[in-house]
Amino acid sequence: MRFVLSAAVLLAAGLAEPQDSGTVLTVSEIQDPHLMRRPAVVEGRSWLGLRVLEDGSRLEQVEVRWLASVEFEDSLFRLSVEPQAPAFIVADVPQLSEGPTTTLSHYEQSLTAGSPLTFSLGALAYSVELSGSAPMMCDATVTVSDGTVSQDLYFPDTEPVSCDEPHFSIQWVGDLDGDGKLDLLATFSPKYSYYPRRLFLSTAAQDGELVGLVAVFDGSAA
Repeated sequence: MRFVLSAAVLLAAGLAEPQDSGTVLTVSEIQDPHLMRRPAVVEGRSWLGLRVLEDGSRLEQVEVRWLASVEFEDSLFRLSVEPQAPAFIVADVPQLSEGPTTTLSHYEQSLTAGSPLTFSLGALAYSVELSGSAPMMCDATVTVSDGTVSQDLYFPDTEPVSCDEPHFSIQWVGDLDGDGKLDLLATFSPKYSYYPRRLFLSTAAQDGELVGLVAVFDGSAA
């Protein structure tokens, strides 16, 4: 899958006073070629990569740069990440630093209406739930809850893209910022070809919230 016309920008509609946004790139953005342009500035920035190992996970400094090539008259750009390709990379998020993290899930999980995903972190139990009744799920809402507080992470018109075969998934869940509370990396999209990556951290939460948006990347698949 090739990603085109992407931009690392913050879409603040429906989000309460998010901090200045960092950039997050998933393994898909790292591995897949990008057509015609570099979709994010990576050089000259300090990047952290999440490495997931058998005995745990940790954030480590990584070097990131673009590699250009021409294939069948198309200009393609691929990311080079050293020392090795992590589960995802993130830049410009002050809550994060090198060190051990807790990973509960690092494989993509799709959200289905009526079947919430559940995660336990210490003594806390969380759920991430997709709800909606429209045939095409154009009225979808995604909610995270700890059993006491519930917070909508996505609802109609959150993204400035018309509804057309929406898709909702979680790329990573765990504790990234070391406070013992849930963080997550997700894609909540109203359109089949649109991939808005969103990293939420508990340490960025406003009053009455569980998490706050700290890093984004908006990609479209060719």
